Amino acid sequence: MVTEEILIRRKWRRLKKTSKFLIIILVIASIFALTYYIGYSTKKPPIINQQKVIIENPLKDLVFQSTNNEGEVNKEQVIEQAILDFDLDYINYILIALGVNNLYKSKIGFGNPRVEFKIDDEIWSSEIINNNLNTRKSSIDDPDVRFHMSKEEIIESLLSSNLNQFVINSVSSGRTQIELIAGKPELLSKGYLKMYSDLTGNNSEI
Repeated sequence: MVTEEILIRRKWRRLKKTSKFLIIILVIASIFALTYYIGYSTKKPPIINQQKVIIENPLKDLVFQSTNNEGEVNKEQVIEQAILDFDLDYINYILIALGVNNLYKSKIGFGNPRVEFKIDDEIWSSEIINNNLNTRKSSIDDPDVRFHMSKEEIIESLLSSNLNQFVINSVSSGRTQIELIAGKPELLSKGYLKMYSDLTGNNSEI
């Protein structure tokens, strides 16, 4: 009887050790899974064509660093540093302001919307694939439209209190120019009419 009790205790101890080991493995696996998910989620391109699009202003930290105790922002310092830091986050942010959320894949065979930027002496482009912005610092084959604007103009727009209105004013003043490259049927099939009319105030067809 005593021997049986000892064996039961030993089996229970081994079971407890095994259970603890399995719990530790599960916890570690969960941490790895969570880390992978967070890493994957943060690297995904910005999603558009939804009711609400949230992309953090790339100037957020720089503005904070350039604000004095009185709450005044050193605008010149922000612009100077932002020109040096300029990357695809700036392009994605201005793309949303320009209205790419109104664009979609053509249903008559013209493919995805493709937007190109001529920014100072640089070429940037973005293709909307499955509602994602795929932006890169290079040209793109057969762009639909090309925007001509300066880095400083983009940065000024990100600093403005009303980004959308700033962009509209920039277009109307000629500081930002829109070059329509694709043919009218292709542009209409991808939703550029609303984007163009919102930016120019011209409600007539492209």
